[in-house]
Amino acid sequence: MRLSVILASLILVAPVYAMNLPAAPSGFSWREVPEIKAAFLVPSGWQFKRHTQGSTLALFVTPEGFDKDGRFNTGLTINVMRNAKPGNAVEYADTFIARLAANKQTSEVWARQFGHLKAYGCRFNTRTDRDTSIVHTLMVANPKTGTLYLFVFEAPTASWSNAWAKGQKIMEFLAVDDEI
Repeated sequence: MRLSVILASLILVAPVYAMNLPAAPSGFSWREVPEIKAAFLVPSGWQFKRHTQGSTLALFVTPEGFDKDGRFNTGLTINVMRNAKPGNAVEYADTFIARLAANKQTSEVWARQFGHLKAYGCRFNTRTDRDTSIVHTLMVANPKTGTLYLFVFEAPTASWSNAWAKGQKIMEFLAVDDEI
């Protein structure tokens, strides 16, 4: 098995039956998602929920209970779209983040490469009915398979610093199979 920790800590995991993950940081545990050969950190006391709609797998990590609509104010949403855009996943991810950033009060926009995976991201402020929030968005594209991973961490502006202390750790240690 090949396990690489890349500069921004996206962990690429070669296909295996059981993942060989690094030790989780103190206060976190790994949550494996076998069907996509991936794993994500979950802070102690936070909830993990999964939902499938069509070909999209949605995962949620939050310290809050899910309301009747499945919403939360603080936490991470992960959408995995397999074979979503074969051949042009990178272009789709780049365009998605560019459009998102263009329509928001953006504080950061970036692009990075991890092996053959390409990542595009932005951070912006947004206003909801109840509050203002900060949203950290990352889209990772696998040009070989067409798989897209969308990671969205959000929290109300007033509690961003505390929430991001955990959210940043989650986002720094994303373990995904580079052949999915």
